[in-house]
Amino acid sequence: MKRIVQFLLIAIVVAALAIGGYWIYQDQFAPAKTTDSSSYAQVVTVEEGALTASLSVVGQLEALQSAELAFEQMSGTAKVQSLSAATGQSVTAGQVLATIDPVPYQQAFDEAESVLQEAEEMLAELQTPPTDLEIAQADVAIAEAELALEQARAELADLNEPDLSSLEYAVQNAQDDLDLFELESSVADRDSLAKSERDLTYTVAWYQRHISQLEELEAQHKANLEQVEQIAQDRESLAQAQADLAMIQAERELARKATAAELAQLKATLAEAQEALIEARAGGDALAQAQAQLAVREAEVALEAAQSARAELDEGPDATALASAQAQVDKLRLALSEAEDALAGTKLVAPFDGTILETHLSVGDPVASNSSILTLADLESMQVVAAVDETTIRQVSEGQRASISFDAYPNQTFEGQVLSVPLYGTLQGGVTVYDVPLSLSGAEALNLLVGMTANVEIEVGHVSDALLVPTLALQKVSGSYQVSVPNTLDPAGEPETVPVQIGLSNGTYTQIVKGLIAGDQVIVQLDATQSSGGFMNSSGGVFSGIFRFGGRR
Repeated sequence: MKRIVQFLLIAIVVAALAIGGYWIYQDQFAPAKTTDSSSYAQVVTVEEGALTASLSVVGQLEALQSAELAFEQMSGTAKVQSLSAATGQSVTAGQVLATIDPVPYQQAFDEAESVLQEAEEMLAELQTPPTDLEIAQADVAIAEAELALEQARAELADLNEPDLSSLEYAVQNAQDDLDLFELESSVADRDSLAKSERDLTYTVAWYQRHISQLEELEAQHKANLEQVEQIAQDRESLAQAQADLAMIQAERELARKATAAELAQLKATLAEAQEALIEARAGGDALAQAQAQLAVREAEVALEAAQSARAELDEGPDATALASAQAQVDKLRLALSEAEDALAGTKLVAPFDGTILETHLSVGDPVASNSSILTLADLESMQVVAAVDETTIRQVSEGQRASISFDAYPNQTFEGQVLSVPLYGTLQGGVTVYDVPLSLSGAEALNLLVGMTANVEIEVGHVSDALLVPTLALQKVSGSYQVSVPNTLDPAGEPETVPVQIGLSNGTYTQIVKGLIAGDQVIVQLDATQSSGGFMNSSGGVFSGIFRFGGRR
């Protein structure tokens, strides 16, 4: 609605300028003396004076700094968790005005931070030169791999070309060991342990017989006191002998078991040696050869890997791998920055000191990205934005002075200046309109409100000591301008025409740049509808206003 009112006011101003300067449309005729009673003519003297041209437009008051605040970094939708701002409230820069739930954004930030840390550690490992310990470990790994390969190859060679003499010797040696052990075992049966066992067995039997004889005498009451005491002594000796016999028997049992185990081992060794000899004479075991070949190949691969790892330590990290790791870190840093911005974006913060003009949502309301939450403006710094249409925008330039008034404060005029000229406009009602910002000074004491209508006069030009003629004296013929002057040879004759070059115009008066001098006279042709009056007022040297004309001269 405001724009429509602005366009109507602009149209009225343009129409007024067109009426005052209708000479622009006089393309095909030159003035001539007429006897039509409805036509009048007046001779006007060309004089010098100051001329100011202005452009009248309508605008509105706006805050120099204003913003529609929204949760720009959020994804999807959420609900307003808190809102600590109300219409008319003054806020300071950095103040939190509203929030949404930060939990999912905090989780995303933590995950992005963890992933970035892992990537940075991997990049650091690639960039860090190898230590002396790492180089030494790599050399040891090569030596171990070489030794394992040598052993695997030796085992394979033994399978492919067996040493029959060694195998035969191994069989004979195992047989000799077995025979010797069997001989030693048979001799061991007659060693001191065997003798002690025989002696203790005899001692136990003797004590048992002697105790039995004494107990029989005692039972017949034929034993004397010494024999009775001897029974107790013999029983103690019998118990000791039985214990010694049990220990000797246990030792001999252990010895027999150890002998049997060692004998079994010797027999197994002999059997393995005999089997190895038989297999060697038969051409070897195919499975064993295949396994040995596989062991050789595995040892070769292990050596190649160890040598490659050692070479990488000398050459440093692969350029492609390093570049890939760096690119990954850069990508993840950007992701972390975006996650950090998104987390910070869960708080709607005032970007500058200002006043809340309007709130659009309440706590609990759903909100989407870029949905306006509230309107903030700095009411301490105001400007006027004037609507200038495409037909007159070329007359406007940065720095031009302007006078500004408000309908809310009649009879008060304030100063302003064009701050900039926009490079693009908006199409409204079939007309392209440009929003031109202007500064405002001198109105600090007024209670101005955003949106108030402003009447703006932009000074688009000014000249001093200019030759001035009424704009109605100009005629345009074939794209050039001319004026009619009185016939100096025949005052009653037809007026003469003089081509002129024009300069600045305010619609009522026009500057003559070339073709006339001060004191020349020009003829102004008028209709009877224009009332009497005069054009020029040279007393002050400044020409302004629209003069009325008298009768024909």
